[in-house]
Amino acid sequence: MLAISACAPQRVRPLADVAVGERLLSEHESRVFERVDFDLSGRIAISDGKQGGSGRFEWQQRGSSFSLRFTAPISAQNWRLEVRPGQAVLIESNGAVRVANSAEELLERELGWRLPAAALRFWVLGMRAPGSSSELQFDPHGQLHTLHQSGWDIRYLERQLDQDPPMPRKLFARSGDHQVRMSIRRWNFDPNTSIE
Repeated sequence: MLAISACAPQRVRPLADVAVGERLLSEHESRVFERVDFDLSGRIAISDGKQGGSGRFEWQQRGSSFSLRFTAPISAQNWRLEVRPGQAVLIESNGAVRVANSAEELLERELGWRLPAAALRFWVLGMRAPGSSSELQFDPHGQLHTLHQSGWDIRYLERQLDQDPPMPRKLFARSGDHQVRMSIRRWNFDPNTSIE
């Protein structure tokens, strides 16, 4: 009797209707698309299945340009990535400067990290990156839960409900063995206020 009840199927909340989810996502995207200037900070972990790194990050987006600072307290690895259209510059803590045409090329060449920086700028906002097809799944409340785009699967695990609209707090992106986990501590859409 106990075995039968233990095997009884549990009720699973169904995913939201796709039409409802797409409407809510379109509303969200229309509200955040024009927010070209923002700051966020938190923790990030990147892995290729064999090696990886984790630490604190600060991201400042200004239009199509951005700055990403990374600090790993345990390994003492620190660097700053400065990106503008057509150029990416990696500045290491020892003063070494590396240059490439894109953030993706530079990070993979110098750190071995496959980080989809151009698309990640949109994914952290909880929206699809433009110019690429996507597949979507929504949670029972109609919020974007999983985004499949450009060979990556992005799962939204938590949202920051004190933002209007609610912004992602935790997301997990994966492409094969390559993984990026982000936990966002603070959002700031006022470009005149620096990150603490």
